[in-house]
Amino acid sequence: MSQTTLVRGRLAEHPLWSRALSAPELAGRLIQPVVVSARVEDREQVADAPWLERVSLTELVRDARVAASAGLAGFLLLASSDRKDELALLASERDHIVPRAIRALKDAVPDLAIVTDVCVCAYVPHGQCVLFAEGSANVDGTLQRLAEIAALHAEAGADLLIPSGMLPGGVAALRTAVAASGRPELAVAAAVKIESAFYALDRQVTELSRIDERAVPLVAADDRRAARTRATQDVAAGADAVLVTPALLAQDIVAEIVATADRPVIAAFTADEHGLIAGSENGIDAAVAEREIFAAARRAGADLIVTYGAIGLLG
Repeated sequence: MSQTTLVRGRLAEHPLWSRALSAPELAGRLIQPVVVSARVEDREQVADAPWLERVSLTELVRDARVAASAGLAGFLLLASSDRKDELALLASERDHIVPRAIRALKDAVPDLAIVTDVCVCAYVPHGQCVLFAEGSANVDGTLQRLAEIAALHAEAGADLLIPSGMLPGGVAALRTAVAASGRPELAVAAAVKIESAFYALDRQVTELSRIDERAVPLVAADDRRAARTRATQDVAAGADAVLVTPALLAQDIVAEIVATADRPVIAAFTADEHGLIAGSENGIDAAVAEREIFAAARRAGADLIVTYGAIGLLG
């Protein structure tokens, strides 16, 4: 693994991320996605995937204490929104569930790094990663909303922001926003998302509307050069890390970006990819199988791993 991936960018200067980037054990490099919902009183399983849950704020903190005591690197905080509108207004309200969750986690488990998803898709009825005005994608308006969301998450205490919708200009918008909010040291990670069928459960657990065609295109599955180019552009715009997903399908792209980006690379496994193992009925040892998959991601050069199976591997 190139040593430059461990020393470049703001993650190496952050006390929690620097610890994760040098962790000798797998657990110390794992990030667990968690879906929090203001309408859930306790825990709510996804009907077709009982290994996936939406949780209340109380249960979120309970899980975080378990994760922190076991040495997990962090949580990726996602929301299942109880209110949607065409401007994603809820996402930039200070007292909605995500900033409340960030503050609660930082108060209860300050040693657990908090990653947030900065996108509008969970807050709009159409489920796209961009706002619309007069029937067309409103890129400038969306970037403004993303900046407002980023500033809110920064104020609440997040440790890493990811503009997950892959909207051009997203990284630069977040960098400007966190600097203006008084936290210029806050890290921003670029997202390189490969076009795939393996996002269905991610949308289901966060209760996003089904879409047949993306308004913001992802990287074509057969275009390795495009993935590298996008990562290079986002690093030039100020990205401190690069997240690649779906990781199971993109080990070669992880390796390519590790070799060229000079930033830590995060391999993100989708809920569908986790479900291939967690939902299997063929007698496979799920924990062993996932460890083998994560070992492959580490061999490809991934510094951190996002997986819905993180907490399960700790038991």
